[in-house]
Amino acid sequence: MIDWQAIETVLFDMDGTLLDLHYDNYFWLEHLPKFYASHKDWTETETKDWLMAQFKTKYHSLDFYCIDHWEALLGIDIITLKKEINHMIDF
Repeated sequence: MIDWQAIETVLFDMDGTLLDLHYDNYFWLEHLPKFYASHKDWTETETKDWLMAQFKTKYHSLDFYCIDHWEALLGIDIITLKKEINHMIDF
């Protein structure tokens, strides 16, 4: 049995444990690139390549997970964009 009184900190692996990883992957790898391509008048391939390069520069940093960072870089409202596909969230 776990002595919860003796535990000071509990950490969760949020990717796929508490959050729907399919939704997150779809948003960042499909929905966002489609939207951003039309926003910038780029092809989806150009947009995906550019976004992947941006993601790689921030991988293993807090900015990688920071919506404020991506909103500032991309100049778009990510929260509103995520709400467009909230029907895809699986519980």
